[in-house]
Amino acid sequence: MEKLSNSGPRRLISGGAWFLALMILSGVFWFFLGIQITNYYGPAAFGVFNTAYSTFDFVWALIFGGLFEGLIHFGACHLAEKREDISKYFAKYVRYLTSISIVMFILLTIFSFQLSDILYRTMALSLGVAFLFAGTKDALSSISGSLHNSKQLSITQSFGFYAVSIVGIIFTIINIPQEFLPILVIFNPISQLIVCMYFLRSYLKDLVLYNLEYFKNKKIKDSIIHDLKDFKKIFVFGFSISVGKISFMIMKSLDIPLLNLFFDYSDVGVYSVADTISSVLFMMTAFSLPIISSVSEAWSKKDNVLLEKYVKISMKYPLIVGLPLTIIIFALAEQIAVGFYGPSVQDAVIPLQILIIGTFLLMFGKTLSSILIGIGKAKLSGTLLAVAAIQYLVSIFVFVPIFGLNGAAISLTLTGVSSLFLIPYFIHRNLKVDAYSGIPKIVLSGIIMAAILLLFPKTNFLCLIAGVVVSVVVYGALVYYSGYLTQEDIKILRNSREE
Repeated sequence: MEKLSNSGPRRLISGGAWFLALMILSGVFWFFLGIQITNYYGPAAFGVFNTAYSTFDFVWALIFGGLFEGLIHFGACHLAEKREDISKYFAKYVRYLTSISIVMFILLTIFSFQLSDILYRTMALSLGVAFLFAGTKDALSSISGSLHNSKQLSITQSFGFYAVSIVGIIFTIINIPQEFLPILVIFNPISQLIVCMYFLRSYLKDLVLYNLEYFKNKKIKDSIIHDLKDFKKIFVFGFSISVGKISFMIMKSLDIPLLNLFFDYSDVGVYSVADTISSVLFMMTAFSLPIISSVSEAWSKKDNVLLEKYVKISMKYPLIVGLPLTIIIFALAEQIAVGFYGPSVQDAVIPLQILIIGTFLLMFGKTLSSILIGIGKAKLSGTLLAVAAIQYLVSIFVFVPIFGLNGAAISLTLTGVSSLFLIPYFIHRNLKVDAYSGIPKIVLSGIIMAAILLLFPKTNFLCLIAGVVVSVVVYGALVYYSGYLTQEDIKILRNSREE
């Protein structure tokens, strides 16, 4: 079995850094894909594409999301306690998640041929093919997560964005009709599975052999019953995570399909621009997967000192990165939206300014919820996010009829405020760690940065760049000299490059 890295903050920060860097790159790819589709086909086509992709994300969270993170948690605990053959441990889960994928493919394919509209048929069939590969990919990816191979896991997770973006741009070049844009979702799980199999090539032979041995077993019925009992524990745990992931997807992905109830595709496409730009803040969740395996390992070893360090890391670094980006997008919302997507999306500016605040709060809460999963409190994590999702759904049906597209952004922001208080409270309650330590220092740094950026002249491109540079430099200096970023943090960041 592959030797595990030494546990500690350095490994976690190194893993988070890989996720952060590749999330930024993924965001760039996704950003330019949105520009290409909007400029070539128009906002309505971008609304169609976003509807298909948001539906895929939502259904994935419902079926596989919790199982994926649950397997990382239990796999990390298993290795910390027993150090047994990882291929043998995961073989049955590869088998079961692949079986679920096949069932999903069959059901969605049958459903697609019941639809007469070519757009909806293409969407359903594309989802079916995408899910055919999703289960196997998630089962294999969770092996990398359990082994703390954050570099491999981050590359695997981000590769789907690159594949979809590149193929999407090719679609516009060869003039594929916009009704076939939902086909792009297929390239996400397929490309991730290929990359994952490459990274885990040394395990594939054993995984196949263990599964062949399983099916050759003459008492296969008894084996299935025994495996199902074992799988039940992870399924129940994963279901609680799924509740949280579904709730999160409701708040950050289901808004697009829901808006189709109130608006046409053109308006949905305008809001999709704001949603796409604000999604750059997904990079704040860079630590959400590495933190699960790290906290799970420390929790199983009952290392409270290490647990406290992990909690502080998972709060500090997302804030340091996310806050200045939120301020920049808020202050330059019009220049970013209209400058890149054109004057046809002018109505996206105000929703973007509202939405970026809510997205910042929501992404911060999502990262913190992973701490609860790591200590085995998946049910609590799922419940808190479910409460937030219920608030969001009620809000969207109240505020959208009153405020239009702005109402959807207001709904998300109010939900983000709730999660900001609820999740840190329960972390403190379960781990006795001060979840708000040092927050006033970074908030003050952010306020000063925002003031500089808002007051800086925006008469031309050079002034915009100069304003961003000056405000970021001042923010960085304030974060450092206020003591929020300590010498110990600097030392860990330098040492993390060795991981």
